[in-house]
Amino acid sequence: MVTRPRLVVFTLCAVLAGVTARAEEFDRTVPAARGTRLELRLFGGTVVVRAWDRDAVRVRATHFRTDAIEVSTSNEVVRVGARSRQGQPHAIDFQIDVPAWMAVNLAGAYLDVTVEGTRADVVAQTVRGNVRVKGGAGTISLKSVEGEVVLEGASGRAELSSANNLVRVATLHGDLFADTVTGGVKVQGVDGGSVEVGTMSGDIWWDGTMTANGRYQFVTHSGDLDVVLDGRANATLSIRTFEGHVRAAFPLDLPDEKSRRKRFEVVVGSGAARVELETFSGVLSLRRPTGSLR
Repeated sequence: MVTRPRLVVFTLCAVLAGVTARAEEFDRTVPAARGTRLELRLFGGTVVVRAWDRDAVRVRATHFRTDAIEVSTSNEVVRVGARSRQGQPHAIDFQIDVPAWMAVNLAGAYLDVTVEGTRADVVAQTVRGNVRVKGGAGTISLKSVEGEVVLEGASGRAELSSANNLVRVATLHGDLFADTVTGGVKVQGVDGGSVEVGTMSGDIWWDGTMTANGRYQFVTHSGDLDVVLDGRANATLSIRTFEGHVRAAFPLDLPDEKSRRKRFEVVVGSGAARVELETFSGVLSLRRPTGSLR
């Protein structure tokens, strides 16, 4: 008889907690004049931004009742965020439709980001989430600490960074600057005149176009370099290894093994492009195209 009232109280509290935390749906559309940009700041969750054919921004979200979604427009900026009426906001899932011409700027700590179909600047930063962008033009800056960073079908200048995961690029018309600490970098279908790729302990794969008078730099401390040179490549390769090895899958005038442990140059074709390749203890492989990167 003594425990029954307590059981009733506990049960009632559990029911009330379930009602309080029940998910709700948010849906709001605001007009957007040309030149307006989107800014989102969120502690955690997911955000998917897709281009559509309307000059408006539609924001949909799934959230807890204790969280409030905020959408405001001022000074040519549509701002999206969330706050909690009881402490830290929960993880919230956003779906946002924007005009294809709209620049987007997204940031969060525990945020997974997807952007598809836009033709403007894209900036995305997160700590423990993945960043995936398909499209984008102009200035593209994608950064994560623990997550994967992926860019496809973009044009412009791309700056990509992931401290502890993979950076992957497929089809970029423009310059590329990519770096990791322990992750690898995979690049395919890039035709920019300036490319810099660096990592401390990850591997680097490159299968792109080296334009005449272009400048390319691939540096890893303890990882491997896998570089594709097609039969039309014209490049001067400045190669530096210390405890690593250099291998070529096609006839190439390489110095003897002992001489390869310091800087040397190899000319392919007319040597128009300048290419710096460096690995301290990894293997540098030069090969012809074989389809997609591994």
